[in-house]
Amino acid sequence: MKKKIGLFFWPKGGNVEKAANKIKQYFNEDEIDLIDLSVTQPKHLFYYENLILGSSTVGAEHWEDVTEDNKWYQLFHQMDIDNVDFFGKKVALFGLGDQINYPHNFVDGMERVYSNIKNHNISLVGEWANEGYDFSDSLALHNGQFRGLALDLDNDDDDITNKRIEKWVKLLKATF
Repeated sequence: MKKKIGLFFWPKGGNVEKAANKIKQYFNEDEIDLIDLSVTQPKHLFYYENLILGSSTVGAEHWEDVTEDNKWYQLFHQMDIDNVDFFGKKVALFGLGDQINYPHNFVDGMERVYSNIKNHNISLVGEWANEGYDFSDSLALHNGQFRGLALDLDNDDDDITNKRIEKWVKLLKATF
């Protein structure tokens, strides 16, 4: 049976995976699949009605480097080669960053994901207000909102993170 939501994330084994697992907990098991990019191809994105894509900021400035470890770049490169068109598929983004140690590029990875999918006929949902954060700059910030949910698992306590995720998922459920 086809599930409604595909939650794709990278990198594996760190805060992005932790956040992806937290997000998944707010959905019923039969609604969502959790997939790390090491086991996917662009065609897998079409298996779902809605997509949630999660990324980190660390290393985002090197996404143009084709390496075995660069799963986001590999996916985007393949999408461009295949001229992928999502026909208005609803896509929500979440990004991890460190607003204390890296305040000048907080959740920039989220913008890198967006910039690589925006021309593939998506419908972006789940934008998130920048209230309650302490950073100086972010590529993912537009008109006072992040492209998606901004998370800082290094500096925000679990209560703040969980409340943000819960509120964001409610927003997504109403949109999806």
